Amino acid sequence: MVLALAPHEPQPVPITRENIFDTPMTPFEEWLFSLARQNPARFRQLVTEWVDMCPAFDGPEDGADVVPPGCLTPIPIPEYWKIPVHLEPGGFGNPKVVRLSQVSKAQWTFTREENVREWLSRLYGDAPPRRFLDIGTGTGTTAIVCAELFPETEVIGIDLSAPYIRFAREWAKRRGLTNVQFYQQNAQQTVFPDASFDAVHFTYVLHEMPVEDARKILRELYRLTTPGGRLSMFDGLYPDTEEERQRKAQFSKITGIEPYLGEYMKLNVEKAIAETGFTEVTRHFAVPDGMVVSARKPAA
Repeated sequence: MVLALAPHEPQPVPITRENIFDTPMTPFEEWLFSLARQNPARFRQLVTEWVDMCPAFDGPEDGADVVPPGCLTPIPIPEYWKIPVHLEPGGFGNPKVVRLSQVSKAQWTFTREENVREWLSRLYGDAPPRRFLDIGTGTGTTAIVCAELFPETEVIGIDLSAPYIRFAREWAKRRGLTNVQFYQQNAQQTVFPDASFDAVHFTYVLHEMPVEDARKILRELYRLTTPGGRLSMFDGLYPDTEEERQRKAQFSKITGIEPYLGEYMKLNVEKAIAETGFTEVTRHFAVPDGMVVSARKPAA
């Protein structure tokens, strides 16, 4: 397949399953991302064709290769997850969309490895967790950085996307990590026992769903956290004023980049975390595209 590009537009570099891990964002990909806001219609046209040229991280249809040992397949998939976000063709379940997510992390503050490393160090460096759960792990960035930063910590990353889990597993192997595992799971109802983790975390997750689904995830995280354990999040900024919240929601509705951002603006995630039962809810840092929040489950 050859993209319908104008002579002055950059040409894509072939990406394979073998070189995907070592190939940084290309000039074509940088240009393509710039179209997402400047010319969404043109972006949709080209990104669909380009993603189809990317390597597929596919496997058994029921995902039997990516679930935890003994877990029944297929796992339940919520309805909201079937609606594409970020203008990704076919949504997160598309086995060829992995490259798009891999390089898009450069677009957001808390998907860049250097920022993840800095904030995990600040939040957990004084007392590294014994077991760390990263929900909505995507291509595995946060879980992998955590595993490198705290080599004695057992890290588990979960995601609804089986292709992402396959990518993350291979990426961790290539980086020589043995203390991180990846599984396909629905964060609203995991197979892990109560109080399984002394640290639970998510990065850019709750803004991708309706309010009630986000609340279900927070309740599940509370169940999974040990008494005295900690929760941390890097997620979309919840602006202080209703006017700004409405402005952000309207922009995302028009562009189609974040179809559920209006729901997130109704959630007030910090308040929702407290309502779940966590205490010491603290916003540490905020930038236009995100914020860092931590909390603690009361000790028994």
